[in-house]
Amino acid sequence: MAFRSIQTKTFFLLLGMTLSMALVLVLTISLSFDRGFSRYKKNIYAELNQQVVDQLARFYQQHGDWTRIKNERGLWHQILISSLIEQEGQDTVRRRPVNRKHFKYHTLLTVDKNRVIGHPLHHHPKMMDLPIRINSQLVGYLRVPDSTTFINKIDRSFNHTMQKWFYVLLLVALVLTLLLSWPISGYFTRPIRRLNQHVKTLTEGQYGDTVNFRRRDELGRLASNLSQLSQTLKANQTTQNQLFTDISHELRTPVSVLQAQIEAIQDGIKSYNIEQLNKLHQQVMTLSLLINDIQDLAGSEMGALQYRKNPLNISELLTTVLADFKEEFKQKKIQLTSDIESHIFMKGDELRLRQLINNLIKNSCNYTDSPGTVSVQLSRHGQTVKLLIEDSPPGVELHLQEDIFKRLYRINPDRNKQSGGFGIGLALAKNIVQAHGGQIKALDSTLGGLAIEVILPLNEGDHNHV
Repeated sequence: MAFRSIQTKTFFLLLGMTLSMALVLVLTISLSFDRGFSRYKKNIYAELNQQVVDQLARFYQQHGDWTRIKNERGLWHQILISSLIEQEGQDTVRRRPVNRKHFKYHTLLTVDKNRVIGHPLHHHPKMMDLPIRINSQLVGYLRVPDSTTFINKIDRSFNHTMQKWFYVLLLVALVLTLLLSWPISGYFTRPIRRLNQHVKTLTEGQYGDTVNFRRRDELGRLASNLSQLSQTLKANQTTQNQLFTDISHELRTPVSVLQAQIEAIQDGIKSYNIEQLNKLHQQVMTLSLLINDIQDLAGSEMGALQYRKNPLNISELLTTVLADFKEEFKQKKIQLTSDIESHIFMKGDELRLRQLINNLIKNSCNYTDSPGTVSVQLSRHGQTVKLLIEDSPPGVELHLQEDIFKRLYRINPDRNKQSGGFGIGLALAKNIVQAHGGQIKALDSTLGGLAIEVILPLNEGDHNHV
């Protein structure tokens, strides 16, 4: 049993706390009982002596002196014994819990403190004299032992017996603590050991396993969080592996083409001239564009893209982007229409939102047949802003509309790489929308092609309108 383990520390902690509390409790109860019992006996003794004094006062009032009680010893004993009877009601009496031996040292004295009857005066040093009065007139004294002598052997035996029982309770508490502390400490440390083993497997790169605890406390929530972490790491690992596979596949084609053209020039199959150099340059530019798109996509998926959100006019931003595309749409004989609600303010990263709009507009421009139409609408709905981009044919089948947001995904033959994309733009757009707390989805367009709907929160409470 290593003392460094949490279970051992918890065991000794519970043991020490329980024993300390039990010891303090037993000592407190024992002391309180001892004092309370002593006060109880003293009160009984004082009440008893006062009862004797009252009876002696009545006796003196009836007879005028102590002569009869001096001559009749039985009368003295009768007065002492009758003080043991306590009247509780009209017909109910009970005997006080006092032994008649308590009267062994009681003595009746005259006003001059001469002994009338009772124990000889010199046999007991700790005595006190209780005055006997009739109408404020002193008629004698009742000499009784001090209250400290009242506690007899039976009382002390009873007191000692109770103290023994207190210590027995302490021993029982010790045994119960020994029996219960270890299982209780194990109840809390067993899940910690399981969690520690689970974390160890995570550090070894074994993701995807879960820890199931049937408990709703902090350890249960920690296990749930660790299981979620394990699933997230597994998903990230799968995403990373798939990303490497996809990147390798996408890079292979342009690199192979570039390699083939260079080798053809080296082997003399093709002549080295400006035309061939331009073709090589075009392949390098295509490869560079692909690398940049992949870098942006990877950064957005891994959370590397930085977002600096500030208040901005999304209406003005959209109008500016559309103006940049007018010439390109005109050359492709595609009609670009817009319905933009003015002065819509939101909080977001202007650079990333511009990139988002660029990708969506360029996607519609590249994949819309000429002649065609692209419609752009921007409107406010409550605390959100809605951007809807619709184009004319070709469209996307309903069961494929969710797939177009997957990275490096392309639909053949209508929407393909020759149209100008690598299947990265919409995946990057989705990541940007989600980073702004929004939603993006594909729909059937009313123009016969594809519609992209983007919903973004305004977050107006974080800025002032301009």
